[in-house]
Order: sequence, then C-alpha cells, then structure tokens
Amino acid sequence: MSERERREAAPPADVTAWMRRDWDARGGENAKYYINTSEHEGFDFALSGCRDAFEVLGHLHKELRHDMRVLEIGCGIGRMLQFFGVLFAEVHGIDVAPSMVEQARRYLARWSNVHVHLGDGRSLTGLPGDHFDLALSFQVFQHVPDRQVITDYVRDTFRALRGRGLFKFLVKTKPWAGQGRRPDTWCGVDVSRADVDHWLSLDPWQLRSAYDSDDPSKAWVVLQKP
Repeated sequence: MSERERREAAPPADVTAWMRRDWDARGGENAKYYINTSEHEGFDFALSGCRDAFEVLGHLHKELRHDMRVLEIGCGIGRMLQFFGVLFAEVHGIDVAPSMVEQARRYLARWSNVHVHLGDGRSLTGLPGDHFDLALSFQVFQHVPDRQVITDYVRDTFRALRGRGLFKFLVKTKPWAGQGRRPDTWCGVDVSRADVDHWLSLDPWQLRSAYDSDDPSKAWVVLQKP
C-alpha cells in the first residue's frame, strides 16, 4: 500500500492497530525518511537528532542531571535516543511500530544504557511506575488520529514518573496545509488549551509551561508530577 493509499483508506475501528499498521509499513519502507522527511540521508539524519535533542531539552537545562532516568515516547529508530544515552544514566524508548523497534535495537546496539520497547500505541504498559525522572515526546502526537490516545499516554506517563518528574511533549494545534477532512496517522488531531485543562482535571499534574514552537502549527507542553 502506498502512502497515498494509506491516507485515503477508511480507518479501522481499532485506532492503535491502525497506527501500528501504517507506521510499521513506513518503518519498513524508509524509516529515516518518515522520521525526518527533509534530513534523512547520510549524516544529516544523525545530526538532526543531536539538534532536536537539544531543542527537546530546551527550557529544562537547569533541572537536568546526568543520573536521571529518561523515557522517549515514539522513539522511532533511536535518532535522539543515542544522544540521550550520552547525557543520562538510564534511557528508554517506546514505539508502536515493530519495524522501528527492530531497527532501533540495531542502531543503538553499542549503548548499554539505552533500552527500546515495543508499545501498544496508547500506553506505557510493561514499563514500571514511579520510575522515570523525565519523559519526552517530539513530533509524535502530531500523527495520532484520536485525541483519546494522547489522553491515555498523558495519564499513563503520570503513573510512570517519579514525584517531581517532568513530561515535555509537542502537540499539533492547527490543521496542516493539504490535510484531509479527517485526521489520519500522518495528519493527526489538533490539541487545544481545553485539552490540556482536561488532562489537568484527570490527574494532579502541575502545568509548568505551554509555549509555541518554531512551527506555528505546533506547541510545547511541560507538565510536572507533584
């Protein structure tokens, strides 16, 4: 199935199976391209991971420690995980696509402190509770076609974080040019401040900040577990 056919196909009833199917196919076709469509060749791909790791950690630099346990949600093949592995004592990544996870384990084979997990597409099942100091997600929730899936991730991240742990993630806030009439596994749902307020009502998160990214269609959210 081509990318166009994937985008035009009727969505399955099981949204997580839909995400796994499409992202497993993308990972098998050309993982680096679908992770970074503009910088997927040669060293450009790896170096883009270094730059984006710096951006993701931005605004948090004064609170970071080398002994932190870090989790990346939607890690792909480990483009940023390799740099997190240099900075932090224990690093975990989780992804819904088996093809991405398989490639990540090969890509990161030399990093003994980096661990990659196959997830169910909406939770952190299998990962311990009250364990992580920092959770991150970059350019992942923008591809999620169902807002409840993002809500489930936010809720389970609360479980996985230790007290005072931070969760920083990027969300899509408005439709993209050329987007179809319904969200799909490429052009996901838009997230509003009302959605953030809803997450705050479900668990006792503290909203540390919410600010625009360099892309006017996206914004950063930083939550902290009490």
